[in-house]
Amino acid sequence: MDQLERPPEIIWDDRRAWFEDQEAQHAAAGAAAPSEQACALMIDLQAVFCAGAWAAAVILAYAIAEAQSSKRAARPQGVGEGDWKWLRALRNRLVHENPGKAAFTVEDQWMRRALWEERARRAVAIAFAALYPAPQGGEAGQKADQ
Repeated sequence: MDQLERPPEIIWDDRRAWFEDQEAQHAAAGAAAPSEQACALMIDLQAVFCAGAWAAAVILAYAIAEAQSSKRAARPQGVGEGDWKWLRALRNRLVHENPGKAAFTVEDQWMRRALWEERARRAVAIAFAALYPAPQGGEAGQKADQ
């Protein structure tokens, strides 16, 4: 079962390089340094992302971004309105199950891994935008309706 095994080293390394590239890009453009706790949580986010735990990456990315906002569930500086609404809605669907209409299924683990990876990548980009807000903000993610 691919989901329970460590990805091949080349895949892990590709994911790690992408993650670290995102961090470097956002840190170079951002105005503030993240907190100690945010840095510690980013290490966990990188681990689950590299492992391919896509739902966990989305949930953790939201927690990191939310921690950067001044009020609970408020949009953090540096994150565009569309990105924040998308991430918050997806996180809510993942952690508050709707009986009979699961947001994430066992079938998704087998058949929709590429879609969930794309969602996780967008969530990671949003978390970095919250950690390193650019002076003029903007949209961090790639697609609006995922």
